[in-house]
This record gives sequence, structure tokens and C-alpha cells, in this order.
Amino acid sequence: MLFFVLTLLLVSTPAFADFDEGVRFYSNGDYERAFTEWHADAESGDAAAQRNLAHLYRWGKGVRQDLTQAAFWYFLAAKNGSPLAQYNLGIMYLRGEGVPLNEDEGRVWLERAAQQGLKKAKKKLDHLDEDEENEFVDEGLERRLPAPSGKAEKKPASVAVESPLYAHLASYYTQETLDKGWNELKERFPVLKSVKTVETHITLPKKGRYIRLYIKGKSDKIRKICAELNAGKQYCVVSYP
Repeated sequence: MLFFVLTLLLVSTPAFADFDEGVRFYSNGDYERAFTEWHADAESGDAAAQRNLAHLYRWGKGVRQDLTQAAFWYFLAAKNGSPLAQYNLGIMYLRGEGVPLNEDEGRVWLERAAQQGLKKAKKKLDHLDEDEENEFVDEGLERRLPAPSGKAEKKPASVAVESPLYAHLASYYTQETLDKGWNELKERFPVLKSVKTVETHITLPKKGRYIRLYIKGKSDKIRKICAELNAGKQYCVVSYP
């Protein structure tokens, strides 16, 4: 069994009460109540709660184990600036857990973590071709980050919110070719006109700089669209940007 050494802020304020309660429940082994305390904060955009929630899904503590949900919450925390979540998401890509096995995606997230000073991420990148094991960073729960200004009112933890699903469609070297390619894809597959897109700028050692195009939406819808595109010989793979 994995044990996390809790990293806590020395000063507690009333605004952090729910989060700190989650930490207390977790340290006492009451994972279900920890999940309840962190869930609303995670939905409100708190990176620390998001990463901790991902841990619970990852190990099946207080909730049914779900690697797809774990990857999703690591992704949200990673996008919100958590280097540990960026590392965790990178490892999930390298393992193919909760997301498709993809070394390029794994490398991208490890590089983002390394750029923020996470030594374990830099070490992993230096030995990526040599390592047979891809270990998680689980040395502690995430430190609580300052609450963003204008934080939205928390939703009750009992309200189930479906996680959106992302899918990678294509990659382009310029914005001009991306815009042209996207218009061509919508002409070939009209179903794409009903989805939102996400663009990410990527730099990889062998591929250089380029832009990735993703679609996002409800899980069933994105999977159905991907199946239709693949049947039409068009690349579409579920992946987080």
C-alpha cells in the first residue's frame, strides 16, 4: 500500500477549512469523506484538490478506481500549473493508463513539469529511453494554492458533473495550414461542425514546433465522432491537449 507524506501549509484560514478537512480525513484513512471535501473545490478549479482527487481515482481510495477519471483530474491540475500533476499525467501517457499509450504526449507533460523545476521530471527525461519503469510522484498530497480571484460558488459534492473528453485530430506547422485543414475536415465530416476545438503549441526534439488540433465534448459524442472519422480513414484518437 502506498502512503503519502502530507505536505500542509503552516497557516490555516477559514477559506481553506473544507480542503484541510479533506486532508485530515485522508490522514485518518477516511478516503470517502476526503473525496467529498475535495470534490467541490476540484470542480471550482482548485489545482491542489484536483490532483488529490486524481490520486483517489488512481488508487481507488474512497471511490471506485477509474484511471480515465484519474487522468482527467491530473490533466485539469496540470493545466492549472501543478508540476506534480504534469509529471503524473506524463507517466500515465508513458504507461497507457487512462489515456492511449503515447510517448510524445508523455514527454510533453514531463517537459512542462521540468520547466517548473521538478527535478524528478528532468531526471526522467534524461533517462526516458533507458527506463523500463515509469514511477509516479506520490510523495505527498498537493499543497493548497492560493484561491483564484472571483472563485465561483462551490457546487454540492453530490452533483455529478460529466468530464469532457478530448480527441486529437491532426497536427500542423502553421496557423494558416491549421485553419485550412480544419475547414477541409468540416467539409468532409459535417458532424465536426457541432464540436468545440482546442489548439496547443508543442515543441518536441525530433518534430520541432507545431500546433495540435483537438475536439472536445461529451464522452459518448466524441467517441462516436472518432469512430465515424476512423471509419472514413481519418485519424482521431482520444487524448488530452
